[in-house]
Amino acid sequence: MQKSMKNQAVNSRRSLAHGELKELQALSQLLGLDKYFEGDVTVIGSDPILRSPHHLSEATAYALTAEAMAAASIAKQQGGKSNSLNVNVIDAIHFLHSSHFLWQSGYAMTVGAEYIPTNGIFQCRDGKYIMIESGPPYIKLERGYLNFFDCGNNRDSISRSIAKHDGEELQEALSKAGLPACLAYTKEEWRAHPQGQELLKVPVVEIEKIAEGQPIPFSKNSGNGPLNDIKVLDFTHVLAGPRSARTLANYGAQVLHISSPYHGDTLPQNLLVNPGKHLAYLDLNQPENMVQMRTLAAGADVFTTSYRPAVNRKFELMPENLVKDHRGLIYLTINAYGHSGPWQDRPGFDQNAQVATGFARAEGALKMGVPQFSPVFYLNDFLTAYLAASGVMSALLRRATEGGSYHVKVSLARSAMWVQDFGSIAQSDYENEREKDDYPSKLVDVQSPYGTITELAPAVQFEHSPQVDILPVRPFGADKPIWWR
Repeated sequence: MQKSMKNQAVNSRRSLAHGELKELQALSQLLGLDKYFEGDVTVIGSDPILRSPHHLSEATAYALTAEAMAAASIAKQQGGKSNSLNVNVIDAIHFLHSSHFLWQSGYAMTVGAEYIPTNGIFQCRDGKYIMIESGPPYIKLERGYLNFFDCGNNRDSISRSIAKHDGEELQEALSKAGLPACLAYTKEEWRAHPQGQELLKVPVVEIEKIAEGQPIPFSKNSGNGPLNDIKVLDFTHVLAGPRSARTLANYGAQVLHISSPYHGDTLPQNLLVNPGKHLAYLDLNQPENMVQMRTLAAGADVFTTSYRPAVNRKFELMPENLVKDHRGLIYLTINAYGHSGPWQDRPGFDQNAQVATGFARAEGALKMGVPQFSPVFYLNDFLTAYLAASGVMSALLRRATEGGSYHVKVSLARSAMWVQDFGSIAQSDYENEREKDDYPSKLVDVQSPYGTITELAPAVQFEHSPQVDILPVRPFGADKPIWWR
């Protein structure tokens, strides 16, 4: 009987038009897509499909579908057909950790953050747990932790060092030093925390009108994707930011990614999140390069950034700087803990947000209460990327009909809270599910300057697809910092 019920859940079909997808309906209304999208959405399957109390596959399916609904709405504005969509939760869950489905010439190219000694959850002297993370690793952060603790670069040494400190004091000391750190709060503790309180005031995707302007309608469909005439200046790094801009490239946007020639992301990151883009270097510490950056921004429809406000302030790339005399700019910011409140400037990665928000404490219910990451390690990077892309396209729809410039705001922590708000799955319903995502995956091969890149095929299926063939991934710095069409 239990197996029969499980098969029924995996094969269940729910429809947006029939009112069976409440969370997706709420997200559509939040983004304003209910005014534009014509068609239906069908989701096949339901949670739990992994050993988690959270609705992981459904949340991912809804985030992916929201960006697809936005793209289909733009295509309809251009004279295209109404579009219906469907997504299977098995295909969707892979996109929560697409970094684990990436091969170059047959060799796995995982980002590998889960294997870095300076990334993890450690117990403090007072029994509290703290999360530190240096990323892939980034040398500045890795050295920062090792110098702070004066210890060796291995988990045992780091664990012994952290065990000498009380949690709250260590969290504040590391944060003051510019190092990502957060205690493992419960959901209730986080939502009573000043930063959690700030995030409760805002939706998972904020779209704020920041300047008036005349409407800028979309051009007629040229067959090159609904975003063919949209220029995106991509000033992002790590995963969430670049992945959001990659989504825009998937629908035909001209995406120019700008990075420093001296502080680049890793090869696996590039292969994963930068297909479809031209990749150029600019050293913004050089005045002439800064002039080039501002000129590019003046010609962009969309500016995306995942750097902390201090970086954007330093280079005068804040919304108030770029929106001046602009015909209608969509400005996207992605950060760890939100855009207001005491933690708004603190650095953080995907897993920091899992730990701070109480998500990790809930995941640890089967592990004697010890905080755990999601079963696929990731949560917020990819969810936030898909939500960000849907926000940008929704803002472009508003620009086309209402005019004006818009600031789209998303954060890793708010995305985790959005997943929590779906409610918890009973332990008896998920405790016997798979510990790992080893479900079959649909893959595609793409030829590139790096050889054959194997990655996930799209999860959302369109009745009339607005996706296009995109540029294969290119090396960092391969292109000039100019708009090429």
